[in-house]
Amino acid sequence: MSENDRQALADAFDREIDPLADHASTFDHVDVDVFGLFIEDVLRPKDPAEGTIVSYERTIEEWSEFMQKEGRHPACPHEDHVKRFVRRELDEKGNTRRTAKKKLWELNKIYKYWQNGAEFPHPVDYNPFMIAKKKMSLSTRRVKEPPRVPVEKLRDVVRDVKHIRDRAFIVTQLKLGLRASEMANIKISELNITNSEVTNHYPEMGTSPHVSRFENAVYIPHDREGNKSKRPRILPVDEELRRLWMNYLLIRPDNEEPWLFLSRTSHSQVDDEAINLAWKRHFQPEYEETQQHRAVTSHYGRHRFTTFWRVEQDLNRELIKYMRGDTSAGGATDPAGGIDHYIHSYYEDIEPIYREQIYKLGI
Repeated sequence: MSENDRQALADAFDREIDPLADHASTFDHVDVDVFGLFIEDVLRPKDPAEGTIVSYERTIEEWSEFMQKEGRHPACPHEDHVKRFVRRELDEKGNTRRTAKKKLWELNKIYKYWQNGAEFPHPVDYNPFMIAKKKMSLSTRRVKEPPRVPVEKLRDVVRDVKHIRDRAFIVTQLKLGLRASEMANIKISELNITNSEVTNHYPEMGTSPHVSRFENAVYIPHDREGNKSKRPRILPVDEELRRLWMNYLLIRPDNEEPWLFLSRTSHSQVDDEAINLAWKRHFQPEYEETQQHRAVTSHYGRHRFTTFWRVEQDLNRELIKYMRGDTSAGGATDPAGGIDHYIHSYYEDIEPIYREQIYKLGI
């Protein structure tokens, strides 16, 4: 149904197509934490596990940040906001449908609390979270795979990227398999590339103890906000990526920010959305979502990286897990006597293999 048709029906029955829109500005001026009320009134009295509250707080923070970018108070969404949030979870952040459904379920619980409170303006006959859930396919039975893009095609796309920062985004994720959030979180002190001009300009480069003894390498932490990996790792920087980072660093805004990649406008730390937009600019519409495949977005680099090493190079799984930042097969719950408890991988194990075999993008 088109928006015109929806509006015509709403007008005919004297209904609001976006019933919470007029309340958003009021919420903006009321100094009350409406999410905190839910946690204190509903969650804490049930004495839940601490992990439950942490999960809700994380979802609330992500939803609030998303709605801020949408220019709308997070307590006053329309179904379209919810749909875009879910698509961002799946396509840009690379989360599973199960994770997206869980966040939607948590937000829906909060919304129902607002609907039941006499002090809130939320109509009982309008729930944008339930509407979006019914209209979107979030079944966990079948997850679309990303399209198969051969290295030759990747080379063509990368060569056509003229903006050096966009090219650095795409090549970095293809070469290192990083999530967008992990790439945004790289600090200059955590990369060590050999070039006197660059190191003279950035004296903090390579000062992190994790990479100070490794030339042309970068450290990816696991405990930084936004990084989802379970363990830290050091990754090699091959000659193509080294040259690209050198060129970017020499034109990077000269300020006191510690981050490798900066926003074009504010010159502060870049965010996931800017990284994803770069991928969309250069891979879509050719690689938009189809009935068979997911769209190529920023998370594609992690898929391509993993597929290359496991399927095309048949590399040992434990070495791939190290490069991805995954835990060993047994994980923390593996009994002390399990073999996975005793398997360890290190930078020195993957460095020579990586430098010899990583695909070249011709830049």
